Amino acid sequence: MTNLFTKLLPPRQAIRWLLLALTLLLPINAFASPLALGKDIPYAVMPDNSLQQTLGQAYAQLSHREETHTAIFSRGYTHIPHWLHFKLPAHFFAGNERWLVLAPNFIDDIRFFYRPEGSQEPWVEKRTGDTWEGKRGDIDYRFPVFRLPPPPDSVKGYEVMLRAATTSALLLDLELWEPHLFLQHAARTTSFWAFYLGIAAIASLLALTLAALLRSKRLWSITAVSSGYGLVACVQGYVAWVVPSIGLTLQHYLTSIFTLTSYAALLWMSTEVMQFKEKIPWAHKLMAGTALFTLLLIICVPLNLYQEAIYLQAIIYLFTGIIFLIACLYIWWKEKFQLANLILGISPLLLMLVSLSGLMSMLHWLPYHSSIYVIWQYGLIINMLLVVGTVVFQVYRQRIEALNKKKMAEELHFEREARAHQRQFMGIVAHEFRTPLAIITASLANLRQVSSGNNHQVTRRYEKIERATERLVQLTDNCLADARLSASQLSIERHPHSLLALITSAASLIPLSDHHSWKLTQEKQAINAYTHPEAETASTLAIDSALMRIALSNVIDNAVKYSPGGTIHIDLSRQQDHWAISIRDQGTGIPPDRAGMIFERYRRAVPSDSSRGVGLGLHVSRQIVRAHGGELTLAENTSSGCRFIFTLPVQPKNSQEA
Repeated sequence: MTNLFTKLLPPRQAIRWLLLALTLLLPINAFASPLALGKDIPYAVMPDNSLQQTLGQAYAQLSHREETHTAIFSRGYTHIPHWLHFKLPAHFFAGNERWLVLAPNFIDDIRFFYRPEGSQEPWVEKRTGDTWEGKRGDIDYRFPVFRLPPPPDSVKGYEVMLRAATTSALLLDLELWEPHLFLQHAARTTSFWAFYLGIAAIASLLALTLAALLRSKRLWSITAVSSGYGLVACVQGYVAWVVPSIGLTLQHYLTSIFTLTSYAALLWMSTEVMQFKEKIPWAHKLMAGTALFTLLLIICVPLNLYQEAIYLQAIIYLFTGIIFLIACLYIWWKEKFQLANLILGISPLLLMLVSLSGLMSMLHWLPYHSSIYVIWQYGLIINMLLVVGTVVFQVYRQRIEALNKKKMAEELHFEREARAHQRQFMGIVAHEFRTPLAIITASLANLRQVSSGNNHQVTRRYEKIERATERLVQLTDNCLADARLSASQLSIERHPHSLLALITSAASLIPLSDHHSWKLTQEKQAINAYTHPEAETASTLAIDSALMRIALSNVIDNAVKYSPGGTIHIDLSRQQDHWAISIRDQGTGIPPDRAGMIFERYRRAVPSDSSRGVGLGLHVSRQIVRAHGGELTLAENTSSGCRFIFTLPVQPKNSQEA
């Protein structure tokens, strides 16, 4: 890469370009030495309150005053013309011609009169201003430039009378140049502003392109801030210089319009960049409303109410700037001063403070200083590039997050489809298992009838086969129930059925080991449904007996599998508007970190032990109970055993989707 760069750009040429870039970044007056009004040329000033004072009347009053004003002439937004009187001593000229440059370009009317000091000769008049239709100066340049010949040897110099009137800010930056220095200065400043406006055009085009491609409101608001570059072009006189035929009139109105729109665009950009709409909605409404109101003030320009619009805008802008500062501090604090948010907020905040300072200085509320506008002009470029870069990065990150979310949604969709196919497959397999299991069960019953009852070893083998078959039947029932409960439309087939008989039937399906027994009670009293028919009738409830038998047998089966022995206590009780079935074992309990997930599909109390099941029983049981409008909960979990409670409403509720 270094070799390629050396071939394309030789070292000497690279150094030259580097030096040129460095010089462009230097202040534009670094190599200039003009004499400035106020700083080097003191003056006397007087307002023309009557708006009709003649040159003679103004001179009669000002000629007797001392030229004591040494600051740049600035009177804010005023309709009152002002007369200035100052002197240009002969030593300013040193026997050579000097060029007088008048700025800024938004002064409507400037009348410049001069004559040898102490003489009664007629005044030589020069006139300019952005509403003046005549020749703006003696030299074709973006600012009015007048050539002053050296004063005669017999006089001390020139005395000057100057009248300035405008509908915008009354500010006068007058400089006296040596011609060759001015030409150098003009070349440098023209190159600088050409470079500046070129960068501004590129940045604006970049923001516009990105706004159109990414469809981002923030980027559109940043693009709107480009109106500030139009104001810079007008103030620097490029509009009138490029199109001299209509440039003055166009520049006159565009300066006012761009001033108002640039403030409105800055407010809009600030609220969009800081995302006030999502974070502080009321601040977003306030700033957006202020920006729209400022934009509507443009109608004051053709109505000659521009000064009134500026004063109104300044008051609103000051209030809004304070609100923006407070809102930024609140967001930074709330989001723990993240770097990206700091960069996004500091840039428009500083630009807003600088522009507010410039506005207040133009209103003469603060002393005028040209550095404020230099910072503002640089800030426009830096702000746009910085904010565009940061916003593009954020938009890029949001797009990546959106793509990731879309990918996750697709993967979740595929996962759901896979689970649906899995449940469908399990249902089909379980259904196909029913027939061979029924054949095995029937054949086993026949074999036990024809076999000798005295052969204890054969009987034990038959019991093992029976237990294994019952286990497969239960697993098959769970798979079929899970498939049915996972269907989009679940229909509970309710019929009156005794809960005592159902519990007895469900418990009898569980092949108990030699170390287990079970005990049925009602209201803590031992009972047998077959010997107490009145109790069986009293416990009748409208339920889907086939599904509920599966739910009960799953919990009882778990009590057998997860306890080394002992009695399994089953209690049925009536509690106001529901029945409660309590099943308590004498096992070792469930690990606390697993207790919260035992009702989830394919989750087991002991995940490493797959020989005790696949983690489907409790999930199916809870879904069956919920489909009946009830609930299955783990009421107790201790080292001496667990207790599960079924609650079923007495009055059947609408079946719930599992």
